Amino acid sequence: MYPTKMEINGKIYNINTDYRVALACFRAIQDDEITELEKYYALETLIFGKDVCFNMEEKPIVIEKIIKYLRCGREENTPTEEIDYDYLQDEIDTRTSIRQCYHINLNEMKYLHWYEYNELISGLTEDSLISQIREIRNKDPQEIQDEKERTKLIELQKRIAIKKKHKKTEQEKELDEFWDKIIGGENND
Repeated sequence: MYPTKMEINGKIYNINTDYRVALACFRAIQDDEITELEKYYALETLIFGKDVCFNMEEKPIVIEKIIKYLRCGREENTPTEEIDYDYLQDEIDTRTSIRQCYHINLNEMKYLHWYEYNELISGLTEDSLISQIREIRNKDPQEIQDEKERTKLIELQKRIAIKKKHKKTEQEKELDEFWDKIIGGENND
């Protein structure tokens, strides 16, 4: 059974469990145009709905619970693990792979639980498009003897690589700190 409720400080809340809501959470998290506080409110609203509002003292607990939910209860990757998949960047290829392997058209589904969506991804065969992309991302070019083939692999890896999130410049960080002092927010960058 997949979770449909979340406990925060002894109170039980219904949560929006559709996979599209979780993907919207990742979009908010990766949005460099909004502040950390705006990201928090976006996540809170997406997961719990517009009628639930936690006080700021509960914020750390709420964030921890949301992160755990988005990770399907799993611990985060260890720093040494190479990330070969991104929910947002690989969304179209994932949809294609799910259709390819399971003959399920996600566009026609009214609802799919976030945990089940992840189980579908985990169960994709090595022949699926996204599995092949992940394999290419993980392949070591040094293992290829033929220089032309090695160069071809390196170019392909560059083209399908996980795009790195924009790092804020010192000037952007200073501006964020200045703005946070004016509005009384927190700077978590």
